[in-house]
Amino acid sequence: MVCTETIYIQSASSIQDRIARLDQIITALELRMIDNSENLNIEEYRINDGQIQIQTEYQDLDNIQKAIFGYERLKEKYINKLNGRGMVLRPWQGLNRFY
Repeated sequence: MVCTETIYIQSASSIQDRIARLDQIITALELRMIDNSENLNIEEYRINDGQIQIQTEYQDLDNIQKAIFGYERLKEKYINKLNGRGMVLRPWQGLNRFY
């Protein structure tokens, strides 16, 4: 069964699975950029995880870079949803500054 990246990510059963699938897609796109960095024709890549095959085409390297950036942002969103976000507040006197 051949599907798109969107269906592949949406069909994950948990957030951890979505993060793992995003990692696979990002890795495949990065490898495609490294392999064919001088060739600016239509780029295609395939991922086969044993159950599903993904096949996607990009017109040039800029589109691949934009896709990687978008998938990394989406991955960070899922990581934040899984782990939560936090912020630490400290007094300014605790910083190692010489005042």
